[in-house]
Formats: sequence, C-alpha cells, structure tokens
Amino acid sequence: MAFRGLTKKGADYLATRLANELAVEFLKVEIGDGAIISGQNPKNQTSLISYKKDVRILKKEQKNNAINLTIQITNDDITQGFYLKEIGIYVNDSTSNGCLYWYCNEDNAQYIPAKTDSVIAFEIDIRMEVTNSDATIINWSGKNTWINKEYLEENYTQNGGYKGTALEIDDRVVSALGKEDGKFPLTEAVKGNVYYFPGNKKFYICKEAQNRRVSVPDGNFEELSIWENRKRLENLYITKEEKTKLTLSQINNVNLNSITESGFYTSSGWSNNIVGLPAELNHNEGRAFYLVVFSLENGAYCQQVLYSFKGLIFCRAISGANSAFGQWKKINLI
Repeated sequence: MAFRGLTKKGADYLATRLANELAVEFLKVEIGDGAIISGQNPKNQTSLISYKKDVRILKKEQKNNAINLTIQITNDDITQGFYLKEIGIYVNDSTSNGCLYWYCNEDNAQYIPAKTDSVIAFEIDIRMEVTNSDATIINWSGKNTWINKEYLEENYTQNGGYKGTALEIDDRVVSALGKEDGKFPLTEAVKGNVYYFPGNKKFYICKEAQNRRVSVPDGNFEELSIWENRKRLENLYITKEEKTKLTLSQINNVNLNSITESGFYTSSGWSNNIVGLPAELNHNEGRAFYLVVFSLENGAYCQQVLYSFKGLIFCRAISGANSAFGQWKKINLI
C-alpha cells in the first residue's frame, strides 16, 4: 500500500513548533527499498524499513506554512542496484538521530542501478506542511549536488547578471571544445568522436571504436580537459623550441662565392674581410650581416639570401650545374 504524509511523531513535532512559533528544522533525507506489510501503519514509522543511503536537498521553496523540498537522487555511491520505495525526511529534535517527520512508501518503485551500470541523477519534489516561520536545513550548504539547466538558469545565470540561458553556456563549452557526439553511458563509440561523462563533468575522445556498452570512460578514451591539453601544449612548445634553435656559423676572411653548403651564417663585424658582397655593402660599414644558404646536389644548385644589419636584403643563386652565382638582386620590402 502506498503512503505519503506526516508520521505520528512528525505531527507531534509540528504541533509543538506551531505552539512555540518556531520554524521546522530539517535534518536529513534518507531513501530505502523497504515494503509495508499487511497490518502495518506507515504513520507509526520512526525510521525506514530498509535504509539504503542519505540523499541531498537541492533547494527549498516555502510559502506561508507549505514547503516544497527538492531532493536529488544519484547513484554515484551505489554498488548494488535497488528499487526506490521509501523516502524519509527527518527533523531536528531532542534525539541524536532526529525524528522521522515525513514518510513516503510507493508501490510503483523506480529502479536505481549500480554506478557501474549507468550514471543517473534526478530530482524529486516533496510538498509538506510546516510552520509559518521560515524553515531551515541543518548543516546544509548544497555541496556535492548536481544542478540541471533549469536550476542553473534560475539561480546562477539570471541572478548572477548573465542574461543568457544554460543552453547557451553549454553551446559555448561545446564550441570551445570543438564538438560533442554523445554522453556516457554509450551503446557504442566511434573512433575520433567526443563524449561527455556526467560523473566527473569531463569530455573524452574515443581512441578505438567500441561496439559494446560503455558505462564509464576506460583506456579506450582519452580525457580532453583544459589541464591535460595545457600540458600537451607545453610539451609541444618545448619540443618546437628545441627544433627551432639556430646554430649560426661565424664567418670572416672568406669569399661568399665559396659558401654553397646549406646553413645559417653571420658576419657580426663591420670591418670583416668578406669578398663577394653586393656592391652596396662592399665597404667597412656594410659587412655585418646574416646569410642563409639553401643548397641542392652539393652546391650545383644553390641560393643565398643576405640580410644586412643596415636593413637591406639581397639574394642570388646558382641556377644550373657547373654555373657561377648570378648577380645579387636587392629585395624591396615595400
């Protein structure tokens, strides 16, 4: 038989609080899978028949002497599935474990799977009578609760000054990530697709196709959190930095016509003895430069690009086998 309402002790507690004009103090919420047997009066319950776990209160809404508590059911700590039949709401009284104030026992129970089978989180609204004073929840901070989009919009996006919706926030996250192809648990997974795991609120890319049910990310999925990507980018930057370090060969007392080996060269002095310079640089104030050489087939085809410290750029080439360098050509940047 189904039952929803105040217990006998809950009614006595409410009467005492009304008489003393005190608020109802909610202590905790429990759920279980116990069934009421024939001849048993559920109003006399002082505890659950078969306790399974405590659940969290997500929010409360009170108007006069009626209150709506929203509780959140998750299976993040469930190792063995069960049918949710019982809900018990306790208030703070003189006893250490509190008083069972409101009790529910349903005939049509919902199955709560083990966390390894699938991840679930849903809310149940419970309406009951309290005093006209604003009810309180003992030691409640909302910590570790999951919030849905409606709650996010109502309590954070709109009240926090942001005028958009939770869907727009979700779209921005997916846009920043690149895509989202589904959520765990999965019936199959495609290599290269990105999937969201609500259990830890992270995205994963599938490394190998999976033709099976996947409840939680395993070794076939790679995390795509910003932290992990940042570490990869830092490693990439270090590798790139190592690969782009240049070794500059110092040259002096040399004829540039003889430099046909690929490399990077520098003449760092104004009065270096360099032969083969462009005419515009062939003086004591023009002989400081960088030289980049690209060469094929042992210098049979070669190009030199000269960057003068005076801000001038020249290039020339050997464009055929057994040929000499052509004339220097000035490159105009404007």
